[in-house]
Amino acid sequence: MALENDTVNIFMELVTGGTIANVIKNFGPLDEKIFSRYTMQILQGLKYVHDRNIIHRDIKGSNVMLMPSGVIKLIDFGCSKCSIKGTPYWMAPEVVKQSVCGCESDIWSTGCTVFEMATGKPPWAEFNKLAALYKIGSDTEPPQLSTDLFSEDCVNFVKSCLTR
Repeated sequence: MALENDTVNIFMELVTGGTIANVIKNFGPLDEKIFSRYTMQILQGLKYVHDRNIIHRDIKGSNVMLMPSGVIKLIDFGCSKCSIKGTPYWMAPEVVKQSVCGCESDIWSTGCTVFEMATGKPPWAEFNKLAALYKIGSDTEPPQLSTDLFSEDCVNFVKSCLTR
């Protein structure tokens, strides 16, 4: 990664595995033990970029590559500056409302990605994109994972990520 004239240049390696979204599409939702490991790696990657004052702004299953070794890589930093960019189902409220965005936006999207790994779909997937944006931006109570299916720690993690 290099910063030159207010432009972030990121050099990427070849990652031979697929994305988390592809894994979910082909095999369905992931086991909690598996997606917990991936979540830790996502958070480590976000800490790395946040420590360098970069906000990813588009964390989602299709932007998380899975290497054959089980290591994940964050990809697609094309939305990395504060503007109205992102993907509707994973966008944080402050991005939808076009207010100041920061690290919290990536934490929100991480919660949505954990929800996606756990259920096979992002929160608000039952709505079209415009309705989902409205739900996110209107402070509607976010969908929650069930403690019948997931550990209390997992449910609370997603809830804390999606709380504003």
